[in-house]
Amino acid sequence: MKKISTMVDDAPLTPELNEVFDKIRKALNAPFTPNFFKVWAVSPASLEGIWPVMRNILTGGKVERKLKEMIFVAISSLKECHYCEAAHHAFCLSIGVTPEQIKSLIKYHTCETTDTKEKIAIDYAVKLAKDANSSSEAAFNSVKKAGYSDEEVMEIIAMSGMAVFYNHLANATKINIDKGFLEKLASKEAMA
Repeated sequence: MKKISTMVDDAPLTPELNEVFDKIRKALNAPFTPNFFKVWAVSPASLEGIWPVMRNILTGGKVERKLKEMIFVAISSLKECHYCEAAHHAFCLSIGVTPEQIKSLIKYHTCETTDTKEKIAIDYAVKLAKDANSSSEAAFNSVKKAGYSDEEVMEIIAMSGMAVFYNHLANATKINIDKGFLEKLASKEAMA
């Protein structure tokens, strides 16, 4: 059976699409355009809706990208999204998350960090990914008590939801993991 990602033709690389891909690479600090966006480029309206979500939530805001990438890996593992897990595992390696921390995020959907505040945020985001209805005033306040502002807690909630959304899209289309991500993972695994 063919994967949806191999059934759709590559979108013609127009100047407009090339501009979008350039923005994606720059915002993600990626040396290539991830397959995820190439697959969705066949539907410009979808790509136009999908990309700004990541641009604004993952690469923008007050919460640092490192924490957001860790959340993405933990939730992708939880949701068994192999594409997102590999992609964001590679991004984590590029921004200083240790291989041991990543292994914990993948295996246990949490990890010990040098900043306990990070663990609280990861655990909260994963809990919401498991069940969005688990959100409560007490849980929100416990994340705030760890040192996050209202704005930052809302970003953590948005990151949790975004990861679930992207996992859904990647799993539904069965996107092939990019060669560049696989090479990054292989090079870091060889060093560990």
